[in-house]
Amino acid sequence: MKTPLLQILALGCALAPFSLSAQNKVTETRDTLDKWVETRQIISEEKANWKIEQSILGDTIQLLSNELERLEKSLADLEASATAADEDRSQLAAEKEELSAAADVVEEHIGALETQLKRIIRSLPEPLIHKIKPLIRRLPDDPSDTKLSLGERVQNIVGILSQADKFNTTLTETSESREIAGGKVVEVRTLYWGLAMAYYVDASGEYAGIGYPGADGWEWPQIEGKGLEIKRLIDVYEGAEDIQFVEVPARIN
Repeated sequence: MKTPLLQILALGCALAPFSLSAQNKVTETRDTLDKWVETRQIISEEKANWKIEQSILGDTIQLLSNELERLEKSLADLEASATAADEDRSQLAAEKEELSAAADVVEEHIGALETQLKRIIRSLPEPLIHKIKPLIRRLPDDPSDTKLSLGERVQNIVGILSQADKFNTTLTETSESREIAGGKVVEVRTLYWGLAMAYYVDASGEYAGIGYPGADGWEWPQIEGKGLEIKRLIDVYEGAEDIQFVEVPARIN
């Protein structure tokens, strides 16, 4: 009986090193597997993080590209605006030079125009003179010594001439007091044919005549025997008579 027991003990002692070795290999294998699993997890997490970062980087690149495109377009617009502004500035400078040259010409001759206009005003009809009297007052007594600006002086001249032109292209009727032969003063209706001439007649048709501009103002000679025709002419103009041909004398200087 002792012999088998010794044999088993001997076999156990012989197998002991093999058991320890196998156990060590299992432990090493388990550790290796744990590290591999851990490594795979790390790799998986890194891949997931990289995809997220890649998406963020893509969005960032697109955003920066759009912003760069916008800035480039803004810069191009600014350069175009600057070019257009330079062209406008050059054009305005050229126009300013032209206006300055024109203003010099006007300033050189405006005094003579004002003096000539004063002489013309004396030959204008009284209703027109009354209308433009505020402008006439603004004409300088001495064109070479006035505080009015060039623009104001030009406006006065243009205003007077435009009103005169308007009066000249229309018929104008007024009620006036007219002194006739013998110093008698009568109330008359006067019909101006522009700046060329006029007809006047009293209510009865007894006193009538024509008017025309002279060197020192309008002259109003009386015409005998034509009062009724002139009265009919003015009545037709007012609408009191039917439209008809009326034969009246005329005089145009």
